[in-house]
Amino acid sequence: MDEREQRLAQNEALFREVNEQVEAIAAVHGDDEHVYEFYCECSNADCTLQVRATLAAYEAVRADARHFLVAPEHWLPEIETVVAKSDDWWVIEKQGDAGRLVEHLDPRGRD
Repeated sequence: MDEREQRLAQNEALFREVNEQVEAIAAVHGDDEHVYEFYCECSNADCTLQVRATLAAYEAVRADARHFLVAPEHWLPEIETVVAKSDDWWVIEKQGDAGRLVEHLDPRGRD
């Protein structure tokens, strides 16, 4: 994995950690069907977009450590695959060495 790909994967992992906190707060105050604003987990460190999803949808994304919730079109086809789409968000999957890195960085995998 080159340095650029590593940096991009780390950016996505950082946004995912922020969304873990969003989810924790939302879980205390709502239910699985309420729609919440999650941060786009794309690799662009300057991205400030938010995506609307239920807790159930977010949990479905988080079921795989290589999956990230992003705004539509916020993916890099050379290093990621789109695995699901809705009108409000897409789910992308990190591939290869970057995929292994984000699995290692997954906050749920650290327990």
